[in-house]
Amino acid sequence: GKKKKKPRPPPPPPEPSVFEKALDWMVGVLRDAEDFSWPRLPIEVSVLDTVLSIETCAGYRAAMKKEKHPWLQVFVSCCICCFGGTTLTALILGQPPGWLGSTSSPLAYAIGFWLIFLFPGDIPYKAVRRFFPLTYALNVINCMSGAHGVTSWGAEKALHAFHFGSVTAADAAAHHRSGFAGSGPYALLCGTLSGCGGGILGAFLCCNGSAPHWSFTTPPTLRKPSVYVKLAAASSITYYCLRNPHSFLPWGQDIVEVGVAKVIVFLMWVAVMTAQDVFGVSDPLGWMFPVFAPLVNLSGDIGGNPESGIYEELFEAGKKDASKKVK
Repeated sequence: GKKKKKPRPPPPPPEPSVFEKALDWMVGVLRDAEDFSWPRLPIEVSVLDTVLSIETCAGYRAAMKKEKHPWLQVFVSCCICCFGGTTLTALILGQPPGWLGSTSSPLAYAIGFWLIFLFPGDIPYKAVRRFFPLTYALNVINCMSGAHGVTSWGAEKALHAFHFGSVTAADAAAHHRSGFAGSGPYALLCGTLSGCGGGILGAFLCCNGSAPHWSFTTPPTLRKPSVYVKLAAASSITYYCLRNPHSFLPWGQDIVEVGVAKVIVFLMWVAVMTAQDVFGVSDPLGWMFPVFAPLVNLSGDIGGNPESGIYEELFEAGKKDASKKVK
């Protein structure tokens, strides 16, 4: 009889493109960055929190100019600006602040504070402020903190946290099965606050180095949102839309992988930071208000006594004519 032909082996999978390889690499780096710690130390110290502390303390010291403040005031103020965002999110969710859950973040903050304010000769502070390649590299790493603040430490915490007293047992079980709890506005709020809440608190309390004394005042963010407040809000909305966890939007959940969604948020932060630091664009997101505000007839300042307009033409014209006839 005829020999049976051996079945051909299936063709090998196509080689990933350069773009796919680069994207997978970025997803891996951003995922692992959350757990990066400094090597050869006897105790775990977070790399991201150390860089965040260095950047926050350096910004505070630059805002002080030639003034000097009491050391404890500076220590507490920088801590508020550094961890205020995730602390606000934790308070809203009824949870303890995550950065106090281990010694890693407090030690990282202490190291960053010491390097900027107490290091002999102020070498780290001068290097951070004057050597642009170092400054830019630290800012890129800080963008990882911003991206994780919006996603892992903000929106994701809101999506996986709820109080049993506010839902029935059946609802709680359903939430656990679906993997998502909370609400869309909750996720957007927590993502935004975790990304920029420290800066908001610092400006609100005047504890960002610009004044020698704290004061409670109208948050400047409410009068004119800063670039990074707008960025945190925009990236929080973007992340929620990509994940669509509650299926509110007309497409399915997770139109891209979660890791890819986090990379997109990270690239948004890097793009805005680069536009500012490299190309000198003071407000890369300044176009947002002029574009979206007219859609709801919103101007910069609202309220006050209304001016005469359409209402008077439609409903009070007859009254004016009648009063003229009486005269």
